[in-house]
Amino acid sequence: MLRRDLPILLAATLAAPAVRAQTLPDRPIRWIVPYAAGGTGDIVARAVAPSVAERLGRTIVVENRPGANGLPGTAIVANSAGDGTTIVLGVFGPITVMRHLVRMPFDPQKDLAPVSLMVSVPALVVVPPNHPAKTFQDLVAMARERPGELNNGAVGVGSSGQLAAGLLATMGGGRLTTVNYSGGAPAQVDLMAGRLDVMFDNAPAALPRVRAGQLRAIAITSLQRSPLLPEVPTVAELGFPGYEVATWMGALVAGTTPPEIVALLNRAIVDTLNDPAMKKRLTDQMFDVRPMTPQEFAAYIASETEKWGRVVRENNIRAE
Repeated sequence: MLRRDLPILLAATLAAPAVRAQTLPDRPIRWIVPYAAGGTGDIVARAVAPSVAERLGRTIVVENRPGANGLPGTAIVANSAGDGTTIVLGVFGPITVMRHLVRMPFDPQKDLAPVSLMVSVPALVVVPPNHPAKTFQDLVAMARERPGELNNGAVGVGSSGQLAAGLLATMGGGRLTTVNYSGGAPAQVDLMAGRLDVMFDNAPAALPRVRAGQLRAIAITSLQRSPLLPEVPTVAELGFPGYEVATWMGALVAGTTPPEIVALLNRAIVDTLNDPAMKKRLTDQMFDVRPMTPQEFAAYIASETEKWGRVVRENNIRAE
């Protein structure tokens, strides 16, 4: 061995532990879903986890930790070791909305590192079949003429249903009175019975009722029409440019996670979401598939945080 080769070999030897430290530990990955089993987030996590696990060469265990608007489950990941083996299915509520309403057990910007946005779920604006508002424009006209008299069903303070109504009011669409429920099903029952005037309902949950003729969809809150309901116009095209409400879901890890591990996880998740079979499986359930780079996801979170903070303030939304 030539003497001049020794510094190179020594440098490689010293660097080896640092390189190994940037790979995923050889143990199962916990994917925390901060909501109940069988819900929208659970469906997404369990759909993508097997393919992501295969790409990473690790086992992924999906773990449901429901309660308190998703904050405790999300906090598990915020406080976890930053080694990439604990992921949270981050949802727009605990990541961007709840910080404007309650004292947070973690700082979403510092304690969580965005990996990728995964999907967003639009809401369908639905009314009872015999409601006098035959179109979204009718509903807006009624809300402007009788501010606060029309009842909007939603699932808790800071929910997408309440925020959707608040954003509409902020943009001049008239004020609705939000009635909060413990879940979407009892709200749908009251809406079908005519005890509510409208819901901005999670599209996958509302779609079966719309197809069965039990509810009537008068608008959708995405920026583009859905191919599953092409006849339903967007709120944006009905006089409210830029109006968008989406219950988005993405993957985040502890804020101390090295960028190399974040990039590794991002590649596995993005490749999974871009698989044609996976994309069809999700879009057939009215999920908009939206993979992003970590940097794009971070910018999106910042934009959403500012947007919903403004809606909370302007509509005087307060935690109960």
